[in-house]
This record gives sequence, C-alpha cells and structure tokens, in this order.
Amino acid sequence: MNMKETLPTRVGGEDGQQPSYLLGSDELELERLSLQGRLLAPATREILVKAGIRSGMSVLDLGCGLGDASFVAADLVGPTGRVVGIDASGEALALANARAERDGVTNVQFLEGDVYDPAPGGPFDAVTARLVLIHVPDPCELLRIQASVLRPGGLFVPIDVDIDGIRYVPSTPLGDRVIRWVVETFRRSDRPLSLGSNLWSLMEEAGLHPDGMTGIELCFGPDDPANVVLCVGMVRTLLPIMEKTGVATAEEIDIASLQQRLAAEVSEARSLLAYPPLFGAWATIAG
Repeated sequence: MNMKETLPTRVGGEDGQQPSYLLGSDELELERLSLQGRLLAPATREILVKAGIRSGMSVLDLGCGLGDASFVAADLVGPTGRVVGIDASGEALALANARAERDGVTNVQFLEGDVYDPAPGGPFDAVTARLVLIHVPDPCELLRIQASVLRPGGLFVPIDVDIDGIRYVPSTPLGDRVIRWVVETFRRSDRPLSLGSNLWSLMEEAGLHPDGMTGIELCFGPDDPANVVLCVGMVRTLLPIMEKTGVATAEEIDIASLQQRLAAEVSEARSLLAYPPLFGAWATIAG
C-alpha cells in the first residue's frame, strides 16, 4: 500500500537493501497516490482537527509527496498560517507545486529533502507525517528528530495504517488472493503490519506523551470504481517485489487482466473493500 506519498533518502540503496518506500514513484504510482490522497482527505482532515490543528498555525508535513495532506493542513490553518511539505521525490514535489499554483494555494511551500533531517523554517506549531512511519526503519528516531523542530506546546500528529486490516466483505477467492499478495509482500519486506494501531506505544517509546488517538476505516462498495482500482494499483506497483520475495509470479497475477477479473468477482459477490484502517495520534511537546 502506501501507503506513503514518497519517502526518505536515508534508507536503502548503498548496502543493496530494498528502498524504504516499497511502492516507487513512477507515473502509474503517482496516479494511484493521487486517487488515494483524494479519498483519504476527509479522514485526514478529521484527524487533524481532533488533534488541534487550527487557523494561524505553522505546520510541517513530512513525506508530503503530492501534497494531499499538506493541502488539507493548509486549508485548516488558513491564510494566516503556513505549511511546509518535505519529500525526497522531485517528481512528486513538481506536481505538488503545480497543484498549489493551479488552485491558488499560497500558504504552502514544498521542499526537497530527507525526512530524517531537521526541517528548515521552524520552529513549527505542528508536525504531521501521514503514511510515513510504516516505511522508515526506525520510526522512533524520526519522531525524536522532528520533535526538535516544534516550539514548546507544539503538536506531533503521525497518521498511519494497519495494512493487515484490508479485506473484502464478503470475501471472494480472487479478492482474498489479492489481499494476501499485498499483505505478504509487506510482511516479507519487514514492514510493520499494524503500525497504525500501535502509534500510541510508538510515540511513548520515542519519549512523546500522547494526548489522544483516533481511527477511521474507509469502505468502498462493489459499484465504487475505487474498490478495485486501489487494490490493483497496489499489486501493480508491488509486482517486482512480489516476484523478488516469492509472494507470487507475474504469470500467477496476470496484471493485464487482474482489474477486469477482480471487478467481475466483486460485482457478482457484492463485496465491499474495507481499506486499511487509518489511525492518528497526537502529542503535545512540553515546554
């Protein structure tokens, strides 16, 4: 899944390990992330509001990618506030900047950089990181480093998912295989499967003291195009890693016909897609 927008530069590559962000940043993946970002926007807004993001704040958005969470935050902080988005993908940032210019959003700035480095432009009133921690090797280190750019009384608001919460209801044979391919790929790539629901304990481990936490599960009915498109998009971008880790072969998946086959099965069974639950926690930084 992604689940993240794009990600850090400080992981993978030099030692031959897989890059931290499993899903890549090619054109098809950016299209999938754009769809996912639009669908997650209302839930993201609800979490940020509950956390206390409000008018006039300065907000740092880590791993901003296409800027979907950044634009939600920018709307909440209004013209008297500001949002800085940090990401390692120049391609994604170019699209984010183009969206800001197209929509006349002037209170958001996108910068290329490593999410592990203390961000410029601080101190900030809030830091958010949507679908980032699941892709970094040491989430606690990231939380501790970026907490340093918050002013006293500032908020840290990580948002992440439980990958293993994705399912079709009622289940179908092909739907079950698709879900297994995705979840098992994350498992074999040493990604946490239930990071979202563990945000509270993760923040405490990082020395932060959560004030609250909430969870939201999005569901897409059998006639909603997002139902099948989201799942097939994840499989498409994960396919090279599925083959490398032995989860499935390209012949077994048959990506060219997968969407048509899954759509027919979902329609016949009237199955909804329960997307991986989205969790948000928030902590106030002591003065």
